[in-house]
Amino acid sequence: MKTIKRSIKINSSQNYVFEVTQDYYIRLDWDPYLNEARLLGNSQNAGIGEESYCKNKLGMVMVSKYISYKSPDVAAVKMIKGPRILEKFSGAWNVKSTGIGESLVIFTYNYELKGKVFNKLFGPISALIFGWEMQVRLNNLKKYCERNNVP
Repeated sequence: MKTIKRSIKINSSQNYVFEVTQDYYIRLDWDPYLNEARLLGNSQNAGIGEESYCKNKLGMVMVSKYISYKSPDVAAVKMIKGPRILEKFSGAWNVKSTGIGESLVIFTYNYELKGKVFNKLFGPISALIFGWEMQVRLNNLKKYCERNNVP
């Protein structure tokens, strides 16, 4: 399994930042990677055992299940259905307060590509692509939170 982490400091409270990362009603307002994001079933809020549906701009779909949820600190999901290129995937948002009105967000992916040959050929490239995409998402999260947070 490969693990990739990216982080960013945001001038917004831990509670607010965490809420924004887990609110599927506003997810597309800040997340440029996705063009569809929603909780499945009758769920109104993210939480342990809840499932989410996310479709990226290339049309790849992932259904994931929350395996950890402790507001305002951590939310983690595990892929239960995903794109053909992924054998396994999990991801987590960790949000920590670093002072009055400031937060540190740590975004983590753990994944394995399907097939040993595919993994060997595309593993390093996938890490670069995923890392870049994660940082773009964090940069947009920062802009959204700092623009919209009411003190």
